[in-house]
Order: sequence, then C-alpha cells, then structure tokens
Amino acid sequence: MATTKNITEQTPAPTAYERYEDEIVQLLQMQGVDVTPLPKIEALELPRQTQKPQIFVLVNGGEFSEREEMTVVAQLETVQCELFIRAKNRRGKMGIFAVYEDAKGRLLGYRLQGAKTPIYFNSFGYVSGLHNYWQYALTFSFAAYSVQADQPDETPLIREITHEITVL
Repeated sequence: MATTKNITEQTPAPTAYERYEDEIVQLLQMQGVDVTPLPKIEALELPRQTQKPQIFVLVNGGEFSEREEMTVVAQLETVQCELFIRAKNRRGKMGIFAVYEDAKGRLLGYRLQGAKTPIYFNSFGYVSGLHNYWQYALTFSFAAYSVQADQPDETPLIREITHEITVL
C-alpha cells in the first residue's frame, strides 16, 4: 500500500531588495507605461520594437558604512538602484523625457518602507538607441539599515530564581 505525504511548500518571505523593487514598481505605475522589475539582463539587450514605453526597475546592491553594535549588529547601507527607461521616441507625450519626468516626480524624496533616508538621484543618461527605440538609465540611492538576524540564544532563559538567605 502506497502512502502519500502532505507536503506544503511555503513561499519564502521576500528579501529586502525584492520588497524595495516591488514598492518602486507600484509607485511608478502610470497609464500607458509597462513597469516591471528587470527580469533578466537580456531584456535590456534584445533589439526589439517598443510599442509603449517601458521601465525596468533594478536594485544593483549597496555600500555599507561602519557597523554599529548595541545589542545587535547593524550597518547603514546605501542601496543603489537603477531604472532603465525604454521608448520609441525621445520627445513628446510618451517619449523618454516625458516618462523620465513623471518617474522623477514620483521618486525624488519618496521614502521606501524601512528606509532611513528618502530617494535621491545620482545620474540620468543615454544607454542605447538601436532598432528604432531609445533607452536611458536613471540611477538613484537611499539608505537603509541592515540588522543582524534574530538568532536563538544558546543559554536558556531563567524561568525561576531561588535564593536562600542566611540570617546571622
């Protein structure tokens, strides 16, 4: 007789970087523009026609400051992000520059959940213009703390205290 096991797979909680990307994608939702996290780097290199503007969101990583220790270790991280904006035209209502201005207005000064500082910009510039589409990149940053994960203490908690006092 065969036995079956009931195995339930739990979806792991998203990482901080995934949460940042998802929040930025939600913030940048605008009519007539496809906004998604960058699926694969090949998406930027594929020479294809762009019918409507696209924004790809990417968290590149971060740089850490000196650690701070109180009861846990924490480090302030400057999280570095990039938007790749692709459109058929540079100018006009749905051109690169119009989409950039809309995205810039939504991002600059916005504080992501869990971030210490609001978003600030680093650079904006041309990436490529092949096969009848234009692509520009906007780099930006914000600071957030990385905190030591909770770890079970090897020393068990004291549940009861008994103390004998001798009176002389």
